[in-house]
Amino acid sequence: MTRRETVSFDDLVARQTPDMSLERPFYTDRSIFERDIERIVSRQWLFVDHVSAIPKAGDYVLYEVAGESIVAVRGRDGVVRAFYNVCRHRGSRICLEPRGNLRTLTCPYHAWVYDLEGSLIHAPLMAGDFDKRDWPLHPCRVSVREGLIFIALAEDVETARLDEAMEALGPYASPYELAGAKAIHTATYPTDANWKLAVENFRECYHCASAHPEYTMVNAYVNDGAREPEKRARAVRDWVSEWESRGVVARDLRAWGDSMEAVQPFGAFRQPIREGYWTLSEDGRPVAPLMGRLEEWDKGETLMIFGPLFYVYLANDHATLFRFTPVGERHTEVVVSWLVRGDAEEGRDYDVDRVIWMWDVTTVEDTKIINDNQLGVNSRRYAPGRYSEREYGTRNFVAWYLTQHGGKTAGPGPPTMGQ
Repeated sequence: MTRRETVSFDDLVARQTPDMSLERPFYTDRSIFERDIERIVSRQWLFVDHVSAIPKAGDYVLYEVAGESIVAVRGRDGVVRAFYNVCRHRGSRICLEPRGNLRTLTCPYHAWVYDLEGSLIHAPLMAGDFDKRDWPLHPCRVSVREGLIFIALAEDVETARLDEAMEALGPYASPYELAGAKAIHTATYPTDANWKLAVENFRECYHCASAHPEYTMVNAYVNDGAREPEKRARAVRDWVSEWESRGVVARDLRAWGDSMEAVQPFGAFRQPIREGYWTLSEDGRPVAPLMGRLEEWDKGETLMIFGPLFYVYLANDHATLFRFTPVGERHTEVVVSWLVRGDAEEGRDYDVDRVIWMWDVTTVEDTKIINDNQLGVNSRRYAPGRYSEREYGTRNFVAWYLTQHGGKTAGPGPPTMGQ
């Protein structure tokens, strides 16, 4: 806390109320950020990238999180492994570029060489009693599910938690066959704000009509729910009934709001896009071939939530992955990746600009919104404000966040489509 802040962290948590935003220190204080890393971020299964980012042996990507640099690399046996990017000699970083292809993991400092399985295979000029087998790279826990690479920093993060989430989300994801998809574009949106402000913004659409004209044009729910709630509810019910009659999983999975104590809650929501729209594009027309096993256009969208830091949006012809990485108390890295089916060809089956249009323009707008939000929160005049009825997703997130820090559990609100 700052020198002028005398209230303890536990008291700060205890005095939060469920209908109000957080107090200023939660968004500005370094010690609270470090608590977030220890109690929340390090206890999650964290999304790194899609497997198509490292298709060949020796391909690697770096993931920088919580002060750690993690190397996810594909071995010569095809297996994806993860290691701490720390040489066992004197601690130098080994991989210096964010991604690439290497025959070996060779430290640029003193030329210690590791194979793609992390074993030390060359250490020049060491004493005769030195045994290379005793000095492998430090492994990081890794798991690949549905083509999505996850790592865990803490040793006690349970694999069962990942199993539970993937089993529950599987019916929503499996028709799209994400493991066989490919990433066609990845963009980084550096955000000068606390990670909670970035996540809070993503989990509500109270701001959409005023801040996102493009997103609002595509997604009918932004205005329909406010202007004609009964009509919107009827349209959603009809859509759900129609697709469930064809064996499509269409009802909400409300595990997030139902489990405030869960370390990594998850959920899924489905809804129609807009009358006459086939997908999340500027003109509503398809931008790529149907994904996976899909055989027809259901003209709906699906959001899958996996903890506070990873979200997947599914349209019939493409998927959009959102990764939020806390970097500092006032900086967050937002990375967005777009996937299409693996055999689609650019120029014939899709145009990158058309695929990424809605979420790219929306995330650019969000970056400015969130940055301005942080600037306002930095003011001594900032005080918590009351949530609107349209901010139940954010309210649920904040209630969950406080519970993770020992606060009282607040009741869940209704589901939300994120934006």
